[in-house]
Amino acid sequence: MKAETESHRFIYYTQGVCPPEIHFQLSHHLLEEIRFVGGGCPGNAQLVSRLIMGRPVEEILPLLENIQCREKTSCPDQLSVALQSALNGTLQPAEPIRIREDPTAHKRVGLLGVLDGNVHVLHKILRGMQSRGVKTAYCMGNFTGNKRPGKEVIKLLRQQKKVDCIQGERDWSYANDADNGNAYLTTKDRDWVAMLPQMLTFELENRKAVAFYGDYLQNLPGFSDFAPFALEINMVCGLTDFMGDETVFPALEAMTPQFQCDVILFGQREKWGQWRVGDKEFVSVGRSENGTNAKWGLLETTSGGITMEIIEEPV
Repeated sequence: MKAETESHRFIYYTQGVCPPEIHFQLSHHLLEEIRFVGGGCPGNAQLVSRLIMGRPVEEILPLLENIQCREKTSCPDQLSVALQSALNGTLQPAEPIRIREDPTAHKRVGLLGVLDGNVHVLHKILRGMQSRGVKTAYCMGNFTGNKRPGKEVIKLLRQQKKVDCIQGERDWSYANDADNGNAYLTTKDRDWVAMLPQMLTFELENRKAVAFYGDYLQNLPGFSDFAPFALEINMVCGLTDFMGDETVFPALEAMTPQFQCDVILFGQREKWGQWRVGDKEFVSVGRSENGTNAKWGLLETTSGGITMEIIEEPV
């Protein structure tokens, strides 16, 4: 790691303490943007962070080492292990995009679009998926909203073992405390959202699929054309403007042989749609609310390929 000349973000997975992750950034051997994520005492964690923020790593390591709380370690002690690992290169900088892989091969999956914190719509969709026997569903981002019911959406999604969520742009902003609209969220809420992936990969029988929200990924620290699935992101978000410019489809088709995936799902367009370009499927996941109706998608494999059915029911 060239910490003396570069700035890097790290995610350290802890052992023996309450928060499962520590997020931090090193720049010129200075500690920046430290955060204990997912548990523990938020007050103590914030105090520790404020006291050591911006100080040289070599200066603060002696203050953190060998502090015991439980399991012969502590949050400061785990931070010291994380920092030492970053300095000696055993902890590599975090990827710009966090990706979660669903290893199960599916024949059909449910798709939830933008919820904007509407818990009533979420309840309706989950009941509809249950009645249709949907065993796996993906929430495509921007499920949070700037009103208190959004907290209930997070609570309900956390209870759903069959629903995997990705961060939309607003979710990412709220989780990182970059938007005043998240005042109703507790630290526990924000931490849960912060640990969600920005992308999901899964299998539709023998076809690999990737799901993401939109072009905010291209602005995340460290994103480049060498990031995982960067070609799919760049082609959908940039070249085609979320499949809105069909004049560039021939150019898109010329690029698809280099794709890592066969099915590409995205949410920023907030409209439902499906396109086949070359041998690749592109799916736009729209809003989950249409006036007084709830909407969700059912993506499944058939003898003719992949189809998406849009289910719409009154709330």
